[in-house]
Amino acid sequence: MSGNQSWTQPSTNPPYPAPANNTTYNAPTSSVPPLPTNVPLPSGMPQPNGGAAPANPHKSKTTRIVIIIAVLVMVVAAIAAGGFYYFSSNSHDAAVSQYGKAVNHFADTKSALKSAIKHANRDTEDIHKGQVKNPGLLDDYRQTLKTSRNLSEAKAPATIADTSSASTKDLKQATRSLNDLSRRVSDSANDISDAAKKLVNSKNDADAVLEPIEREVSTAEKQKKANDEEAADSGIDLSEIKRGDYSSLDGTWTNPGGAWMKISNGKVTPQNPVEGSNPPYRLADCPGGEDDYCFSPGTLPSSQYQLLQNGALQDFHGEEVNLQYSLIVVPRNVTLYNASYDSDDVGSDPTDSSRDRIIPSAGPAINQGQTPLCGDSGCAYYRSDGGEVSQTSKRKLKSKVDAANDDIASMDEKWEEEAKANFQCRVDVVNGAKKTCRSISNADDSDEADQSDDTDTGNSDTSAYLEPNTSDKRLSLLASIRRSGGENPDSNHQLGDVARRELRFVD
Repeated sequence: MSGNQSWTQPSTNPPYPAPANNTTYNAPTSSVPPLPTNVPLPSGMPQPNGGAAPANPHKSKTTRIVIIIAVLVMVVAAIAAGGFYYFSSNSHDAAVSQYGKAVNHFADTKSALKSAIKHANRDTEDIHKGQVKNPGLLDDYRQTLKTSRNLSEAKAPATIADTSSASTKDLKQATRSLNDLSRRVSDSANDISDAAKKLVNSKNDADAVLEPIEREVSTAEKQKKANDEEAADSGIDLSEIKRGDYSSLDGTWTNPGGAWMKISNGKVTPQNPVEGSNPPYRLADCPGGEDDYCFSPGTLPSSQYQLLQNGALQDFHGEEVNLQYSLIVVPRNVTLYNASYDSDDVGSDPTDSSRDRIIPSAGPAINQGQTPLCGDSGCAYYRSDGGEVSQTSKRKLKSKVDAANDDIASMDEKWEEEAKANFQCRVDVVNGAKKTCRSISNADDSDEADQSDDTDTGNSDTSAYLEPNTSDKRLSLLASIRRSGGENPDSNHQLGDVARRELRFVD
């Protein structure tokens, strides 16, 4: 280094090139790129705010403040409402109001229970043992009925004579007691209705089994009644007899002395057959003429008829002679032609002409000559067992009885036993049995079976909530009403309303 030259600090950067032609020198622009304001995260990582620039921090803070204030307002409002509700619920006026509602609610539930009992009894009054598939339901119903009746007459566990002077605590306690009892009464109303419904449903199930058999038995009974009426109205039918049909004579015929004869299917069986004969004797038309020992043709009026008993024998004057005893058939309301076979003289009729009659002849040994056919009332035989019905009616009855017996024989379940016995007894009576059939009933049940209830459900038993000394209570209630209209009627109006309700109960 020479002595007159100055020393220059070396630069780490290369020297700027000299400006050319005395022009202004411009420094070269840096080659380093500017830093990005939003650097994306590596692929797969969630980008905050969707890669956008972050929200204004001042704006987010304002939103949080607004939310906090709103929450505080809601909390304060809830606390205020709760406090108001607590105060109003625990005030004396509120307690009086709740007690009054409980009194009325209890009265309503008791009235509803009595109505439920009345309807249940109405629906089940004709249901007895033997008429339900599940007989145990009848016992369940009676037990439920007993419980329901007891509750329908229940008294309030606690009553307040003067609500104005009663403490809030006592009013609340009385209200709770009444509401608890009201729930029990209401549940009992549901129980008795459910028990009645189950019983009715069980009877309906039994009816589905018993009704077809009842129809068969009733049909047989109706046919028997029709046959009886036919027999009562039946009488001697001369037009049929003249055609050879003697069915209108079927039956037992008895004279006043007790002697009888039976006629069936055109044959006669006497009480005392003729010696040497073989009854029954076959009935036959009497042609008339002396040899047949019949009235001469045209002698008897057309209102009566003469028949023969073929097969009867009689020892006449020591000689065996075939004699055909005759019968004179006389319908009711017809006068007997009472004459001998060979006489024109007609005597009076000693028989009961209001009834059908059969006049037997003992043959010419007795009734020839001047002797009338019927000397006194003892000669006539009257039907003693009613009339007879036609064979068609008899077949109808038998068919219906057989059908009923077939159905009865199919009854083999235990619950059907009583009904089966009743059905069989009724069919036996139709067949002529002399017995009295016990109907399906509750005759052997206890007094609880009496399900009648004549309670007037239209009136609540409000006296159950009041003290016995109603005269003293009336004065107290009147005082409450007067106080409710005093200096501050708005604060006492609920007390006055309850007092007026209770005073109505007392009056």
